[in-house]
Amino acid sequence: MKKNLFLKIAILSVYFVQMGAGAVNPAVASIAKSFPGIPLTTILLVTTLSIVASVPATIISGRIAGSKVKYKTLLVLGMILFTLGGIGPYFTQSSFTMILAFRIVFGIGVGIVIPLGAALIIAFFDGDERNELMGLGGVASNVGGILFQLLGGFAASVSWGYSFLVHGLGIITLVLILFLPEPEKTQEKQSKAKIPGFVYFYAIGIFVVMVLIFPLLVTMSSVIETGGMGNAADSGMVLTMYTIGGMLAGFVFAKLFDILKQNTITVTLFLIAIAMACIAFGNTIVFMYVGATLGGIGIGVITPTIFILLGNKLPSAQVAIASGLIMGFMNVGGFLSAYVYEMLAIVFGQVGNLKFPFYFATGCFAIGAIGILVIKNVKSVKKVM
Repeated sequence: MKKNLFLKIAILSVYFVQMGAGAVNPAVASIAKSFPGIPLTTILLVTTLSIVASVPATIISGRIAGSKVKYKTLLVLGMILFTLGGIGPYFTQSSFTMILAFRIVFGIGVGIVIPLGAALIIAFFDGDERNELMGLGGVASNVGGILFQLLGGFAASVSWGYSFLVHGLGIITLVLILFLPEPEKTQEKQSKAKIPGFVYFYAIGIFVVMVLIFPLLVTMSSVIETGGMGNAADSGMVLTMYTIGGMLAGFVFAKLFDILKQNTITVTLFLIAIAMACIAFGNTIVFMYVGATLGGIGIGVITPTIFILLGNKLPSAQVAIASGLIMGFMNVGGFLSAYVYEMLAIVFGQVGNLKFPFYFATGCFAIGAIGILVIKNVKSVKKVM
């Protein structure tokens, strides 16, 4: 029993660090002030570059975990890169180039770790115990996100360099995984089987969602400070509500999915549209809190919905591979978001308008939800006819 309890804690600690990149988000505005000659889109690389660096690492890690390289080996390597790359920029604050270099190292570490939590749960547990741990994994991820962002926000209010030191929490996970047992080796034939097309369909869908919603994470501090609604600490609290929203979604997801069933994604898209509208049209910190919370709930529902749909169709040996692919597309969407919106701002004549991404996303999420409803109704009518 004690061994089983420790195993669960160690695996949940892997989920705990998956949202560690958020520690730096509240410091973006302060970093921009320290490097006034650098464009904002380049400053945003402090958050987005680690995301894009994690993409190939995530996909490769998912493919080789358990079959070619031991889970523990990958986890230890990932957490060493996570910790060293995370705290490194604190010691190189005068060099923006070195900050970005460390963020790449950090991103590779995150990428290695991301697909391994679900893979370990599937490797060690079955039935209700597995489902329970999957839910707890989402909670642990959001708790980690809350702690990283909250501490990052308070640290940035003192000095933006301190926000990088928050990644030192990765040492806790590193110590725990040193004592993890190694699951049985994945069968090569199953792990090398061709990934079905529907996996890529879901991957593209989550990619679009992340492109649209990512400004909530990386430009919120600028929106709040420019609008005179608060400082870096306030930004950290608002972003914390995003992860709290995701955690709340994790607690109620099973019941919510059971009620909404095939309408889960449609309803959630409407919810995210409302979240983005709160930020777009709101001019007080209260609207920012509401928008961030609803946005977190939305992502907290859509993501597990996709994994449930995948889990119902894929053999367990392909879960790590599919997870790596889905998370990879999510991260690419986050990375490209700033550049997509920069191009759209030029097209629509909204350059310099920090709230433009939120106006645009409100419309897109609403149109997407309505579009799904129309398609479903058309299909229902055809079946009746």
